[in-house]
Amino acid sequence: MSEQNFYEILEVYPAASKEEIETAFRMLLYKYHPDHNSEREEWSHVMTAKVVDAYQCLSDPERRKLYNFLIYSPLKKKAGDRKFMFFQGKQKEQWQAALLRFNAGVVLFPRQKAKAGAKFKEAIHLWPKFPEALYNLGLCLIELKKYDEARSYFNQVKNLNPKEHEIRRTLRRLDELTKK
Repeated sequence: MSEQNFYEILEVYPAASKEEIETAFRMLLYKYHPDHNSEREEWSHVMTAKVVDAYQCLSDPERRKLYNFLIYSPLKKKAGDRKFMFFQGKQKEQWQAALLRFNAGVVLFPRQKAKAGAKFKEAIHLWPKFPEALYNLGLCLIELKKYDEARSYFNQVKNLNPKEHEIRRTLRRLDELTKK
């Protein structure tokens, strides 16, 4: 997925209709076409490719629903701090090993969802009550269209943090995503 928001690329609001997306796509194709930007040909090819990618995603209703879920439920890039007493050396080592795997999953996530998911699973195996890893594993599973499995990980996060509103919103978005 692109670093830049597809709605920003097409210069439309997230609530844009299919017709508005189509119109924006055609206008931007014209604006960035290499024939209209002969002095910046490489730039125009890059911009045209971005516009095409954004249009392909947002013009397909299923891909758009998945994209909307992912932009409003971003990856957790940092784990919360854990405090250990001096006599908890073994637990601290386990946490540090889990954290290493979590960080590896964060790095892998943009391009290799399955490998990132495996790293998050390893982190959870080492530290079962690791809400950020559970959440991120759920996101990996969403990208792989394993919605029921993702829901179970999101529910584990909800059970660990029952007062957290973000996970409740994520579960509601998942319900919307899986609604036909």
